[in-house]
Amino acid sequence: MVGVLLLSRSICALIPRSGKRIITADQEGYLIFWDPRSSVPVFKLGPEDARFSLDGITSLAVNPSSTLVVVGGAGGGVRVVSLSKGEIVSTLGGHTEGESIEAIAFIDLTGAGTSGPGIAVTGATDGKACIWDLSTMRLRATLQHEVWNTFSILFGK
Repeated sequence: MVGVLLLSRSICALIPRSGKRIITADQEGYLIFWDPRSSVPVFKLGPEDARFSLDGITSLAVNPSSTLVVVGGAGGGVRVVSLSKGEIVSTLGGHTEGESIEAIAFIDLTGAGTSGPGIAVTGATDGKACIWDLSTMRLRATLQHEVWNTFSILFGK
């Protein structure tokens, strides 16, 4: 189970399926991966690393196999981070620069269960929903809304 918690300065925290790790992100642009048995982070990425500079983190989601976290920023950037290595594995560039990434969700397109990196959907204030194949780190499709100022993603069976 993945849970989401909204805090004041730390905008979101996710607990990957194992329940043994916590991921926090904040509006300052820091992503921190924690082992709750320690006060020392497993890893921390932030805006001082130019490759991770997102103008503040606005959304994130962990893939079903709990191996990757997809992180969206206020400046329109999307980063894919390996949870085992603590490294940026890809920069996804389908949204308009300067438009905030407001939603990220993982979907099972085949209905056969998910394994591997997965398929992610990102939604931004540019009115786009971008569908990403994280096994290839390529954009599969872009969906465009005419009304762009509000964006949410919800999937169900």
